[in-house]
Amino acid sequence: MATRTYTASRRRGSAQSVDRVLDASDRLIRDDAFHSATMDELAEAAGVSRATVFNRFGSKLGVLQTLFTRCLESPEMDAIREASALEDPVEALDAVIEASCQMWETHGHIQEQLQAIVILEPEASALVEQQKEDQRAGLLALTRRLARAERLRRGLGEARAAATLHMLTSLESFLWLRREYGLSLRQTRDTIAGLAGMLLRS
Repeated sequence: MATRTYTASRRRGSAQSVDRVLDASDRLIRDDAFHSATMDELAEAAGVSRATVFNRFGSKLGVLQTLFTRCLESPEMDAIREASALEDPVEALDAVIEASCQMWETHGHIQEQLQAIVILEPEASALVEQQKEDQRAGLLALTRRLARAERLRRGLGEARAAATLHMLTSLESFLWLRREYGLSLRQTRDTIAGLAGMLLRS
């Protein structure tokens, strides 16, 4: 009985340690300090031992990849999936834009950090490319639904519409509006939605 209690406690402690490292890494990325932080500094920020970070993640890249994976399983990502599944494709498009903006607002800094190290860590590109491919596939499916419902603007092909929507809902477009031009989250969302609306029949 005592052994089972110890095992359960150890598992909880392990999960808590992982969360503490991920939460600390998230804060460091937001403060633009993750790239320069050592494993010792990361461990100190998380309140765990250096050995714990190495044992759980192997490297800073491992930490970042795990953090990115956690984002893909977040409520914000669930909201994008739910928006895509709405029956009316026009309503789905509006909801996807709303949910995508919230996703980038909450977790965009993590993907941005991952993209920034691809040159030095080529293996980091796999997760980024998979996310982009998933987004592309989702938008292609939504575009086909809009076309079947005859809601795309006359003369606009599905491929061109999907490519445009992918650009508009990308992290890069979001950051350009939000950061470079200082638009509020609502202004950013409305700008993207307004441009996307130009793809639809009036």
